[in-house]
Amino acid sequence: MSPPSPSSDRPTVFMYPDYSESNAYQRHLRDAVTERGYDVRMVGADRVLPLLGAVRTHGRPDIFHVNWLHRHFVTGSSLLTAVLAFRLLFELLVLRALGVELVWTVHNLVEHSRRTPRLELAVRRLAAQLCDRIIVHCESARDLVVDTYRLPAATAERIEVVPHGHYIDSYPNEVSRETARESLGYDDDQTVFLYFGLIRSYKNVPNLVRTFSSIDDPDARLLVVGNPMSEELATEVRTLCERDDRVACVLQFVPDGEIQQYMNAADAVVLPFEEVLTSGTAILAMSFGRALVAPRAGCVAELIDADDPLGYQPSNPGGLRQSLCTALDEDADVDAVGRANRELVTTLDWNGIADRTVRAYARGAR
Repeated sequence: MSPPSPSSDRPTVFMYPDYSESNAYQRHLRDAVTERGYDVRMVGADRVLPLLGAVRTHGRPDIFHVNWLHRHFVTGSSLLTAVLAFRLLFELLVLRALGVELVWTVHNLVEHSRRTPRLELAVRRLAAQLCDRIIVHCESARDLVVDTYRLPAATAERIEVVPHGHYIDSYPNEVSRETARESLGYDDDQTVFLYFGLIRSYKNVPNLVRTFSSIDDPDARLLVVGNPMSEELATEVRTLCERDDRVACVLQFVPDGEIQQYMNAADAVVLPFEEVLTSGTAILAMSFGRALVAPRAGCVAELIDADDPLGYQPSNPGGLRQSLCTALDEDADVDAVGRANRELVTTLDWNGIADRTVRAYARGAR
């Protein structure tokens, strides 16, 4: 006997996993899709069979929209990863048999720690072929997904580009530049670079600190703010920051209400990533009207204007340093770059994002 459908006259979407309490992207998408007549339900991973367990608890949805796939099966153990991968693929197969439309948003090509890369890629390739629609955030991501997962043409045709929405008004933004700088101890004539977000190995924060410290500018400042993923990485970053009195670090989680303090104190936000597909931090910085020092890679490349002098080629080993120096040049108008970023990001409104998402849902219907 098939599971009952949820008691709603509207098409039902299960968004999984439920990170909406701490993830503004998921909250905005949920709310905007709901406004378009869908019954959106956030479902968690607290079941032996998380996907099928959600169906058993809440009834059969019309659409099952999965995010952050690696978190459902990748572990430090190859054996456990294989078991969880089998579980994931089994659940997707059963959902297809039940007539549920499967949608997967690809936020990253593989888990950044690359604990079981070959197995993970094989699972992602199979999962992509089971899904009715795959959503990526930019055209570059579409190409990367097809090439990296070696997708056949029939699967590649099911990929939809739906940009990442902005974070304007997602967080408090009432503190002035002057007040923010005063609270952090910065003078008005100093150029403040900010790294903001989780600190993981692939984000290359230690190299950012070393690169910044190689630049001889007494008015330059670097502020590193974020929660390190390991104590070893925290110790490395802290030690490097202590070697340069122009560098400060706040190695902890930042509550939503305090984000404005760091963003509004900064002239530019630096993303020194070794690799990047989609960056919520880039969207966040642009939403606060900040300039970006970032590699022209993945979806970030499509966010940086072609004339923006602060973007650099990731293949250039001196690119990060050159862009930092460019921002410090007395002729650089970093504020103008920030204003342009703010204007650009307004086009990524959640109404438009939701419209494109529900069109992807409709195109994926079997």
